Amino acid sequence: MKHRLIAIFASLLMLAAPAFAQQPNFTLDQLKALAALTPDAFRQQVKAQGFSYADRTVTDEVSMIEYEKMVDDQNIRLMKSTYVESRASENSVELSLTDKAAFDRLVKEVRAAGYAPAEKGRIPGGETYQDFKRKTDVVRFVYPRKDSIPGRPSYTAVVSR
Repeated sequence: MKHRLIAIFASLLMLAAPAFAQQPNFTLDQLKALAALTPDAFRQQVKAQGFSYADRTVTDEVSMIEYEKMVDDQNIRLMKSTYVESRASENSVELSLTDKAAFDRLVKEVRAAGYAPAEKGRIPGGETYQDFKRKTDVVRFVYPRKDSIPGRPSYTAVVSR
């Protein structure tokens, strides 16, 4: 009986393994919650999700901390920007993905939540962006340059607090 339970449990784990290895699909609510966290709470949260430290930039105006995770040859980066009190409205979380399907799901979710297309343009690096607004909330989606590294485009969502 004990061996049967072990065999059943092992079979279930093997069936569930691909689900554990998939890229996490972040929702708008999850990104808003991450944007509202303190830097220390953000670090704890992303480490608990299996992200590892990537970079940190600190100036007189802002502190940015970045984490990354590779899953199935797809790269996910999360960066939290925390500004000085006078610019606290600019605090944000930036999610960068190489998985276009996951990015498209997030864009659909933002539209379904009542955000309307707003400003669009090009940023200095050559990427294009589209802002979506709902009242005072803004979500910016940044699309990769057409000449980005083949197989490694970066799709980015920026959610402010």
